[in-house]
Amino acid sequence: MKPQIRRILESHLAKLDSFPTAWEGVKTEPKLPYQAVYLSVNTANTSTISDKPLATETGFLQLTLFFDNGQGTKAIEQRASQLRQHFYGLSVVESHIQLIIHHPPQIGGLFLSGNSLALPITISFTAYELGA
Repeated sequence: MKPQIRRILESHLAKLDSFPTAWEGVKTEPKLPYQAVYLSVNTANTSTISDKPLATETGFLQLTLFFDNGQGTKAIEQRASQLRQHFYGLSVVESHIQLIIHHPPQIGGLFLSGNSLALPITISFTAYELGA
């Protein structure tokens, strides 16, 4: 299910705007500001209600924002809030999968990464495999 989960979450992110993005597995050298994307599936469970087992997977989409250091925190924090609002409450059914964002995305603490100011946003999800 991971490829379908990735497609759902990345396409939802792309609907927000054309913010420069370093996609996982794609060679790129974006200029500041940009966001980096990483997908992790933490748990995979199987349940059987009929004769066909169905999977439930949980995990998170990690977005890390990178902005110029020395220009304050307003712009990076506004972008983080915009991403949080864009993803919170998302429920999508696509390709026999229902993906739900049950909780508000977590905005982490600011930190320095090289000469950049970085801010992680963790978007937790649950994906349910639906019968065909």
